Amino acid sequence: MKLRSSILLSVLVLGACMRTLAAGEALDLTSSTNKPIEFDYNSKEMIVADARLVYGDLTLTADEIRYNDQTGQANARGNLVLTRGDVRLVADEGTYTLADGKVRLKNTRAGYYPLYLQGRSLEGNMKEFTLTDATLTYGEPGFLTPTVRASSIDFVQGKNFKAHHAALRLGSIPLLPLPVFNQRLDAPPLETEIRAGLRSSIGTFLTVTTLAPVSAGVRIGPNIGLFSKRGVLIGPAARYDTQRGETTFTGELRSGWIHDFAGSNRRGLDSLDQRIGQERGLIDWRHLQTTGEHLSVMAQLAYWSDSEVVRDFDRSRFPRNQQPETFVEATYAGDNTLGSVFVRAQPNDFQITQRREPELSVQLLTSPQDLGFIHRGNVGFVSLHENAATFAPTLSNLSSKRFDAYYGVERPTVLAPWLTLTPVAGARLTHYLSPLGGKDDYSRVLGQFGGDLRGHAYGQFEVKSERWHIDGLRHLLEPFVQYRYIPDAEKGRAYIPRIDRSVFSTRLQPIDLGEIRFLDDLNEINTLRYGLEQRLQTRDPKGGSRDLIALTLAQDLRFARRLGEHRSSDLHADLALMPARWLRLDFFQRLNLQNPRLEEFNSGITFTDGEFWSARFGTQFLRDQLEEYTLDGQIRLNERYALTGRWRFDAIDNSLYEQVYGLRQTIRNLWSIEYQIAFLEGQRHENGFQFRVSLEVFKF
Repeated sequence: MKLRSSILLSVLVLGACMRTLAAGEALDLTSSTNKPIEFDYNSKEMIVADARLVYGDLTLTADEIRYNDQTGQANARGNLVLTRGDVRLVADEGTYTLADGKVRLKNTRAGYYPLYLQGRSLEGNMKEFTLTDATLTYGEPGFLTPTVRASSIDFVQGKNFKAHHAALRLGSIPLLPLPVFNQRLDAPPLETEIRAGLRSSIGTFLTVTTLAPVSAGVRIGPNIGLFSKRGVLIGPAARYDTQRGETTFTGELRSGWIHDFAGSNRRGLDSLDQRIGQERGLIDWRHLQTTGEHLSVMAQLAYWSDSEVVRDFDRSRFPRNQQPETFVEATYAGDNTLGSVFVRAQPNDFQITQRREPELSVQLLTSPQDLGFIHRGNVGFVSLHENAATFAPTLSNLSSKRFDAYYGVERPTVLAPWLTLTPVAGARLTHYLSPLGGKDDYSRVLGQFGGDLRGHAYGQFEVKSERWHIDGLRHLLEPFVQYRYIPDAEKGRAYIPRIDRSVFSTRLQPIDLGEIRFLDDLNEINTLRYGLEQRLQTRDPKGGSRDLIALTLAQDLRFARRLGEHRSSDLHADLALMPARWLRLDFFQRLNLQNPRLEEFNSGITFTDGEFWSARFGTQFLRDQLEEYTLDGQIRLNERYALTGRWRFDAIDNSLYEQVYGLRQTIRNLWSIEYQIAFLEGQRHENGFQFRVSLEVFKF
């Protein structure tokens, strides 16, 4: 009888294997402890203890598996583990159907790195399933682990999950109700930034910004700051990166309002030396929108109640956002044209802004024509306003409506294989609808004549160095000469409101009539610019080439000069050295050759050793105005800790005016915490000792 049962069971197992092979997959059902396989004649099921079922790339293990060959369904109980690819399901019991991949589980836990899911029941398949009474955490559950609890979660492998009737928690701490939200798996569903510390100007502080998803690619949350010497700052924050049809939207919002209860002396003065009020706030919104391949919209709103509000309450952003700008620009790119509408506004009352309300322009890009000619041009209209008298009684409020058009033509001529001459000619018409001097309107026509001469030469050398990863050298030389003559450019100055005027810059400014922006402040240009561009390159093992050295030298010879200018400009030199991927040196210097001396020198030397350490030494020198030396560095101690530092030295005042020492800590690959102590000297709004702590969820 036992022999007959064993033979029958062997035939059934063989038949099951043959059926699954005919279906295209091989079934392997075994006992990991070599216990005998039994057969239940009533339910027509094979019963395997300590079972392991392998079907293609799917593996099912359990304390017991009952398999029905007729239905192709496996019923598992006790320590059920179901694995396929990078999805792993664990449950108390459940069923799996081989034919359609349907799975039903009870008391389920699922892993999809780095997500961890739990639920009362699961139904679906290995790629798409629904969990009821579900909990989702980033990593293993624990203290301060970001968690989503929901009545149900729909999960799609490699794409997204959708939670219904959900709530966001930080460990056991409730944060935000989320009735329904859909979150991509390739984007963090929670972004949190926490900063705390002590500063002499604002006292002990704690700021928290938490962004949670409300729809696909859209996150919103509160921006809250507590300042012991100032009060409470609160406002909404948001970040979005989403798509609707052919249109993509990217941007972020930071805002906050505070009743600053500090005394008038502590609040201090703004950039106009006026007392800062108690009601303070800021809005910083940045937006980029593209539709198809042609239309884009860029916008920025920077409202500050006073010039110091960002420095006081959002100091980490102040170094890269010191001058607020508010504008919106829509650009349409045609086949060979660009059309744009640009508006620049002035929501703040502490800065002089040249408002453009609006500026319309159409630009004809460089286009080849018959007989080797190339032409380009632009046409535009702008309404300009400047309320300078609001800030300084000695200045005037100005307004202007200006029509402007430029057309230029050039013809490159190859004089030799290594030398190209390009004669240049152009004209610019500017018409003012509201000029000064009692005129109803005023028109100015300017002409331009000149040319460009550019040489090309190179040398190749078979030089190799494994240490410096050099595989051959190529030296590129491009000497150039540019000449532009724009006669009588200063004419009509008495009738032109000087709104678009030249600004201070130590760099060489454009000399081509079609590229000049300061149309209301022109002088005759009769300038010869000459220089040399050089590059030393080597083959890149990833393809193409990489620069080892890049050097640009340039100088102007002025035949017509503004008041205070010399015949020859300073010699400008830009140098970048990149001998290895871990080392980069950047230099800019300006030399006065008439009275030989260095007028300006800026440099940066950067060392980067993978993820272990990095350092940057920098200098800024501007004769009689600025001489600073900076050092920034960090060194990784182990997987959890890294040391950071920043030092700033002012050689003119002979003071080490900023010292920052930090320790960065990583906790469970979820949190990044940085502890800093700082010593500041001589700053207008801050001085003395500071202590700061910043915490950021950098993966979830």
